[in-house]
Amino acid sequence: MIIKTYKPIGITPLELQNIMREKFKIEKNIKMGFAGRLDPMAHGEMIFLTGEDCKIQDTYCGKDKIYEFSIIYGFKTDTYDILGLLKDIIPVKEKTNLDTYKGNFNQPYPPFSSILVKGDLKKKQPLWFWAKQNKLDKVEIPKKNINIYEMEKISVENGNPRNNRELFELIVSRIYKLTQENRIKFRVDKIVKEWKNQLLKKPSEKVLVKSYRVKVSSGTYIRSLCDRMGGIAYDINRIRIIE
Repeated sequence: MIIKTYKPIGITPLELQNIMREKFKIEKNIKMGFAGRLDPMAHGEMIFLTGEDCKIQDTYCGKDKIYEFSIIYGFKTDTYDILGLLKDIIPVKEKTNLDTYKGNFNQPYPPFSSILVKGDLKKKQPLWFWAKQNKLDKVEIPKKNINIYEMEKISVENGNPRNNRELFELIVSRIYKLTQENRIKFRVDKIVKEWKNQLLKKPSEKVLVKSYRVKVSSGTYIRSLCDRMGGIAYDINRIRIIE
């Protein structure tokens, strides 16, 4: 069975998989997996496969994708999105020459990702493990060859936050969609405290949030693209997996 569904903000792909298993009454002894993960703060189309269809999982994983995303310029976090600890505040400068970001290149995996990397332990661990241990300098961060085919600036229907107070309220509302268990796992209390201290010092100060649509190859991290553009991902929506 091949199941196409929408993943909302705040749940992990594995949590959604369990929901789909229950919804479609898929027995526990039947193999199930997904083709292409989405971050907890991302939303959009996901494909789940069961039984014999799991054999073509790699085929679906290799498909090109279309995303719409919003970037908050001027901030840097350790996860490259809002679900991260603040690392730096940089000059706010919107990127207007989008051709700079198009093309084929080797994109480093973001520090908080699941790619397995060997460090000072015998067993490989996810890159996020080394990031949490503050040992990124002890490992070689792998890169993936990707292609950004198309990129354009767009307007979002409900608008983006205009000032620090609006941004803080929207960040908190998104982060608190995580389950209580995941709030602990993803350091939510500490993250919210940092955002509060930073944004509510000057609540009326304007923020620069812009939105874009991209068509990319499989394995492209939109968070990493946002980091390269001089900001962090505020919203990531996978519009379509191209078949």
